[in-house]
Amino acid sequence: MNEIELVFPTKAHEIDAKEYFEEHILNGENNLHGDSGLDSAESYDEWLKKINDALTREIHSIIFFAIRKRDNKLIGTINVRYPYLGYVKIHGHIGYGIRPSERKKGYATMMLKLALEHCKKVGLEKVLLTCDKSNLASAKTIMKCSGVFENEEKQNDGDFLQRYWIELI
Repeated sequence: MNEIELVFPTKAHEIDAKEYFEEHILNGENNLHGDSGLDSAESYDEWLKKINDALTREIHSIIFFAIRKRDNKLIGTINVRYPYLGYVKIHGHIGYGIRPSERKKGYATMMLKLALEHCKKVGLEKVLLTCDKSNLASAKTIMKCSGVFENEEKQNDGDFLQRYWIELI
């Protein structure tokens, strides 16, 4: 049984979202992953409007909060984007991030598996995921979920962006 569930953010999650963001800041992380701009929004309400609008664009984007069932704690964020156009071709169909205090507990793998189920439901047959080569935890998560390495490209910061594909059929 999965100990987390993916839920679409609502106004009721505002305090949890702020605490989630603040934990990243206190950990020295100013940019969140898989958050659809929560880290740069002027307000939570503005961000909610943005993520709701993103559901109807040419490139659909849906973000989920990963909520731990036993205590309703926001563990992470995961964003699913499709079809395979523009931003998705570069950064992949799925982006995710985990609250610093909850890392290395298997939550990223749980979240990714649930997001892959969502991808199947919307008709995707395979998905692209990317991560920096230096992000070994993310690469391990992707491979645990049947990710197959395609290639890597050197980025402006000197790191390499790795590309992985996951077949959903």
